[in-house]
Amino acid sequence: MIHVAIVSPEKSLEPIEKVLQDPSFDCQFFPYIYKDLKDIDGIYEDCKKKCDVIFFSGELGYHYIHQRFPDNRIPCAFTAYETIDVLSILLQFQIEHRDQPLNRVFCDFLTETNHFMDIPKYLPEKSCPIFYKDHHYDYKHITEYAKNLWSKGKIDLILSRSINNLGQLDQLQIPYIAVFPNEEMIRSSIQHALDELRLGSIAEQNLLSIFLRLPFTEDVEKEEQEYREATVYKFLTEYRKESHLHFDIEKGFNQFSILLSISMEKDLMPMLQEFLSACRKNLNFPFRMGIGLSHSKERSRYYAEHALLESNRYGRNDAFFMEEEGKLLGPLSQKLKLLADYSNPKAIQFAKEQGIHESNILKLISLFENDPLQALSAQYIAELLAITPRSASRILAKLLQLKLIRQGQLEEGESLQEKKKMRHGRPALHFHFEEEAFRKTFFME
Repeated sequence: MIHVAIVSPEKSLEPIEKVLQDPSFDCQFFPYIYKDLKDIDGIYEDCKKKCDVIFFSGELGYHYIHQRFPDNRIPCAFTAYETIDVLSILLQFQIEHRDQPLNRVFCDFLTETNHFMDIPKYLPEKSCPIFYKDHHYDYKHITEYAKNLWSKGKIDLILSRSINNLGQLDQLQIPYIAVFPNEEMIRSSIQHALDELRLGSIAEQNLLSIFLRLPFTEDVEKEEQEYREATVYKFLTEYRKESHLHFDIEKGFNQFSILLSISMEKDLMPMLQEFLSACRKNLNFPFRMGIGLSHSKERSRYYAEHALLESNRYGRNDAFFMEEEGKLLGPLSQKLKLLADYSNPKAIQFAKEQGIHESNILKLISLFENDPLQALSAQYIAELLAITPRSASRILAKLLQLKLIRQGQLEEGESLQEKKKMRHGRPALHFHFEEEAFRKTFFME
């Protein structure tokens, strides 16, 4: 029998406990409540001793445990509304508040973590409510996000599921309507999560999510947008047939999502590189790709979305891959694939203090791990990170000032590619890592 922890805010527990009495779930539940997100630390320690999986009531606890315990090996999921439930809530709201434009309503439970519950697929952009798009998902940041929207006159009220946060909204005097799932919604959500867990354990399959986005700019006419979308769909269907793969294709606004089951024994990277190569060959217009792998659909989509954000920042027809919270690999077209570990707190803090984009610092750390003796130049770093040589020079200058790198000459046998980098007929400046200082600054002792 599966042992399942149900972790919930105190005010949400009563309707959940009623649902858990249903014997058809065929598992043993262990309810836990938290008043503050930090309470989850103790809950996690207890769960490690007796639970096979942890279900969170909503996304807050789910997001917290992955940030707090990045090496967690207990399967986790969040039980939330299904898409049809959210659409029902929005429809009922519009019926009861006919004069209230939905695009001036902030929904604090529609986030990147749950892929905005796919609402943008069903509502036109001008009719969508305002989503929560901050990557920090906790009570403090939710409150600040709502406060900023309210002070700037962008919202009239909030639809909130953050039960423990309603007191803050009262203090700020921001109008809100609390929306809580009914028992049927809770039952359906828990059953769906259990079904996915059992399916994953029986089939020993992982789920691969691929998001392929077309970055339309203002100068791309509607007819050209339609052409590109049609071209992508035709390519995907033909590739599916020719490669004998079975995957679902979903089309959203300027984005396609692919979902397929992958054997845990399969060597995944060659398949992804082959697919990316086919995209680069057949799609003669800009695209960005994010790929996520996990045992659950929700988490694989969550990972793919984060990988896509990095691909957007990279700004080229390439892909990034994520299969573990906070760790991004890519770009996949390159022989040297850097691993950006966003769970490195020392690196994130350093980037913030020095005014350097955290992605660039994390990739330089990966470059260091790959070869501490690597010779560096502004041109090489610019190409590696997809930034301008001037930006790369600023980063190198900052690292040199902090004595994390040193200026040096290329020795015999070092990269021929680097020897070809010239500036006004002279060899470009090169640098080397100061290994001891670099390790001390960016790695846990």
